[in-house]
Amino acid sequence: MSRLGMLAPGPRDGPPLDPGLQAERTAMAWQRTALGVGGVGAVLLHEAGADLLAAIAGGLGLLFALALLLAVDARYDRTVRRIEANQSPASPGLVGAVSVAALVLALGAVLLVLRGAG
Repeated sequence: MSRLGMLAPGPRDGPPLDPGLQAERTAMAWQRTALGVGGVGAVLLHEAGADLLAAIAGGLGLLFALALLLAVDARYDRTVRRIEANQSPASPGLVGAVSVAALVLALGAVLLVLRGAG
């Protein structure tokens, strides 16, 4: 029995599960994440003015969002192949990269707010 079959609550009368559906939803979630990171990066870059550090954080956010959008399709294909081969589809490297990008953007936003408040 496949790993996907073990996750099912009981016998199914319908067609077999499509391993690409969950991967597709995950890919769309990563696209939304990339758009959010890009949006925050664009706001930081726009509001940075003469603040070089905030501008760098915003620029890095935009670049990371672009890279993430480009990587989503390759990750989707790799994930479907791994599921079909009964392998783990996890991508801890991608999760770590998004965490670092979110931290950089958050620090840039805090820096922008603190410099604007003074």
